[in-house]
Amino acid sequence: MTAAPPSTGLPAYADYVSHIESAPRRAGRRWPFIVLIVLGALLVLAPLLTGMFPRAIKGEAMIEAFRPHMNPVSLRDYREDLRVLDDARTNLLTLRANGQQPGQFPLIDKFVRDYPAIRTDLTGMVDRIDANQENYRKLSGTTSFGALPWLLALPGLALVAAGGFGLRAAANGRRGPGWYGVAALAGLGLLLVPATGGLFQAAPAAQPLIDDFRPILTTDQVRTVQGYFVTIVGADGELNSRYSGALTAAHPGAERAGITALETRWQPMTARFASLVGVLNDNVENFDAVAALDDSTRPLGVTAFRVLGWGFVIPGALALAFTAAGWRLSRIDSRPGGSTGGASA
Repeated sequence: MTAAPPSTGLPAYADYVSHIESAPRRAGRRWPFIVLIVLGALLVLAPLLTGMFPRAIKGEAMIEAFRPHMNPVSLRDYREDLRVLDDARTNLLTLRANGQQPGQFPLIDKFVRDYPAIRTDLTGMVDRIDANQENYRKLSGTTSFGALPWLLALPGLALVAAGGFGLRAAANGRRGPGWYGVAALAGLGLLLVPATGGLFQAAPAAQPLIDDFRPILTTDQVRTVQGYFVTIVGADGELNSRYSGALTAAHPGAERAGITALETRWQPMTARFASLVGVLNDNVENFDAVAALDDSTRPLGVTAFRVLGWGFVIPGALALAFTAAGWRLSRIDSRPGGSTGGASA
């Protein structure tokens, strides 16, 4: 049997190896992640503070509601309807002047008396709609209004998450390159929204459309237009039920081309007017929401729609810039002998 080697009383080599202490991890640079958190928080807060979530949805509803009326065919029909009403009134006035009015007709008399003001008001409304066809086309061609607040808030949440997790990684001595990647994707997403959604093209279109529609999309104006419709419907009802028969009986050879044209066009005309009045009535609240959204940034010296595209581009560019700076510094710190960012917040 081989004898055990004599003990020297010194610690074995393995004892030294197993107790070697590793150098403490240096904390990574934290300030880029803090900046990303702040930027992301601002993106989340902006649509909340401006009421953009409900207001944008109402704006989208209004754009869709006006779609059947904002086209050359519909506007041409409205103008032709007004021309037919003009001719009918002229026909009635001519019959009266010729002593051929067959009795008393208060609803027709009211139409004859009030129609000049009605025509002026309705023509002005049609003119405003007509003048804004191109503005409407630009606005309706953008990214869905209802989605815009989410397209700000979701990248903002991504930046907050990337900054928060990256900050924790930096505190544990890791560089967090993956979180810089998340932040870069969020920044790119912000830049893509105005580039693909037509926001810069729509920005100049929004303000004149809001300004031109402001006088016609009020509760008082809608009630006035509803009153016009009642006047016209009442006159046609009396024309159909009493006047035409009485005229035929009293003056069978009387000229009635304008009255006949009105009767021929009456059904599609009333359908168009009823639809337009309904759209106006249903969208007063939606318009108020859009106008309020546009005015929400006036304390900053500019209306919201004029800077909508920049509201995506500027934070997107900042996110990419700070991500690139943080990534570059993390690469420097990861090199042998690289500077430590532990003292930098």
